[in-house]
Amino acid sequence: MGGEISYDYADETAIITGSTRGIGKGIASGLAGADANVIINSPNEDEVSEVADKLDQRGSGTVVGVAADMQYPPDIDMLIQASIEHFGQIDLLVNNAAIWPREDRLVTADIDDWNRTMNVNVRAQFYAAQRVARHMIEADVEGTIINHTSQAGDRRTDAFGLYGISKTAIRGLTWRMAQELAESNIRMNAISTDVTETHQTRKEARIQAETEDRTPEEILQDRGKKRPLGRVGQPVDLAHAVMFLASEKADYIVGDTLRVSGGGNLM
Repeated sequence: MGGEISYDYADETAIITGSTRGIGKGIASGLAGADANVIINSPNEDEVSEVADKLDQRGSGTVVGVAADMQYPPDIDMLIQASIEHFGQIDLLVNNAAIWPREDRLVTADIDDWNRTMNVNVRAQFYAAQRVARHMIEADVEGTIINHTSQAGDRRTDAFGLYGISKTAIRGLTWRMAQELAESNIRMNAISTDVTETHQTRKEARIQAETEDRTPEEILQDRGKKRPLGRVGQPVDLAHAVMFLASEKADYIVGDTLRVSGGGNLM
């Protein structure tokens, strides 16, 4: 495979929601390594401080942590305002924060599961995008907003229930809002994941391992072997996708979804 790509995000500021672990942390790490100013986010003050301190060493940019719970609009307002006060402007928003509901079968799910899943996975992405877009328009920033969806939003079967519905909604949000934002030279796109090694997939593997004569690592490897490229995704794979979509090399890509799935989208 030929060709090498490097990114320079010096003097650019990025908010990555849900970025103290998994995919969000991987994206934040990639941007910090490309010298961006990065805002780390999760509801936990200790976690955001710890991750921000570690990633602050990766590049010449500044990494700060802002604790905010994305299911609450006032917390989102606070996150955005704190970011603007700290860095002056926001150039990139990555709407990564998401939850997996406690009960994902639609017939037995509680309405509280529905509300919390939609609040975090859908409403928060819309509200954060709306507020950041208003800031970009007022500050004349030709910025980028990247939403996080999933192959679960495409599939018609399997136990994806509420989570799958929330990710289907993000696809609709992306292509509908992107046209409106493009009028102000703000590009909105989405990344779509399949099986990626995260806290959630490791948790699922541990639960499955309790009833099978296999280790969690073997279960994850087996899931990866079923993908056309033969492995599960890694957070760094999503970091590369985000840095491409937010770069000038992608400045004619609007309202699209980049599938980072190792061929899982073909299955």
